[in-house]
Amino acid sequence: MKGKLLVVLGTCSGAGKSFITTAICRFFKKRGVKVAPFKAQNMSLNAVAVEDGEMAWAQFVQALACEEKPTVIFNPVLLKPVGNMKSEVIVLGRSEGFVKSSEFDSIRKKLKPVAFQVLEELLERYEVVVAEGAGSPVEINIKENDFTNIAIATHFKAPALLVADIDRGGVFAQIIGTMELLDHEEKQFVKGFVINRFRGDLKILEPGLKFVEKKTGKPVLAVLPYIENALPPEDSLDIRGKTGKPVIAVIRYPRVSNFSDIVPFSVEKVGIRWCTRPEELEDAAAVILPGSRRVLDDLRWMKEKGLDKSIKELAQKGVPVVGICGGYHMLGETLKDPVGTEGGGKERGLELLPIDVCYEGRKQVMPVKAKNTGASGWIAPAVLGYKIHTGKVKRKGASPLFYIEGQEEGCIKGSVLGTHVHNLFFNDETRWEFVRFIGGTPSKVIYEKVLEESFDRLAELIEEHEKFKNFLESLL
Repeated sequence: MKGKLLVVLGTCSGAGKSFITTAICRFFKKRGVKVAPFKAQNMSLNAVAVEDGEMAWAQFVQALACEEKPTVIFNPVLLKPVGNMKSEVIVLGRSEGFVKSSEFDSIRKKLKPVAFQVLEELLERYEVVVAEGAGSPVEINIKENDFTNIAIATHFKAPALLVADIDRGGVFAQIIGTMELLDHEEKQFVKGFVINRFRGDLKILEPGLKFVEKKTGKPVLAVLPYIENALPPEDSLDIRGKTGKPVIAVIRYPRVSNFSDIVPFSVEKVGIRWCTRPEELEDAAAVILPGSRRVLDDLRWMKEKGLDKSIKELAQKGVPVVGICGGYHMLGETLKDPVGTEGGGKERGLELLPIDVCYEGRKQVMPVKAKNTGASGWIAPAVLGYKIHTGKVKRKGASPLFYIEGQEEGCIKGSVLGTHVHNLFFNDETRWEFVRFIGGTPSKVIYEKVLEESFDRLAELIEEHEKFKNFLESLL
């Protein structure tokens, strides 16, 4: 089998490439096509551990839309920013260490053949591969060695779409400016435009659409409506709270990671408040400390803001405090980072759990099935999730939270608990019982079903736009 390739480019980061890619994936899947997502390089702190390693959350979700088992080959290169202009480089699911941003252009030369080889293999296995770009295809400073955008279209002689976000403003400049900066050969592969997040009267927009088509010689295939929370957010810039009671306060440190852990609460009748100031915690029925990519740095930030004192006061009143991964570590007594991957040095934690943490040794990346020790009444007997962490935890008292393959994991003391297990609240029974525990009424909604319905709605959105639908069908 030699599959067809479609490249989805964007005029900028956040234009809606992931949204459109997911929609196209489900559109093809509903037609019985064997389809796969692909993103040669993603930059994100929202990663997932799958059986063969670590991959970006967005491609994990896209794999679900394709009804394919998530695998790192859908995202062969993942960059995880760690601050100080450095990123951890994940290649085919495994960490290859850290590089400075000034060095990454030379790294691209080495990674390009790896990514292209993976894509060749996917095209042998799938009828259609939908390749999502990253950022803009005309970032002149890095374009020479870029292997994630228009380079895929030119190398594989594949058609490309250009997605623009009208909600940001300047949509016509986005499209025409991007096209002007592509060279003659590159322009030939761009087959049309998709305008995303439109809220107004389409008739008012029509003169602009005609101008774009005349100026570029390319069709506007669809103007898609603004849809709130169509999919779980990919980037921390996209995370939003929600109103409601009881309020779950989530600490939003500067380097928050794996915020997808909070996403399933979107289907519950609770408020989600992302907090950066102590006063935002005052009426919280629960506090969650999510993951962090620089745990000691984010812990120091919390102390500077006074959030540590507020969290301790709530815990003393019996308000549930939940720490996940880096957030779990912050709840401990002492954190040491001798190699400097988490901010360096030594720091006192919030001292709510009797644990010490040292950042050394090999990174753990694995899906897990955790068995509740019975110490927590709201956690289901068995929980499916994953672990991505380097910190070694020494528990000095209290009770473990889970057993994982016979080993004790996590810690619980009173109303405070911590665990390395991500996706805790994707487990419906656990989420429902947590909502009940903090005084709310559980929805009894199965989150996986909500995701499936979201994918189907996105496919239907394409069906409603004749030119877009016809274009995709012409690829088959």
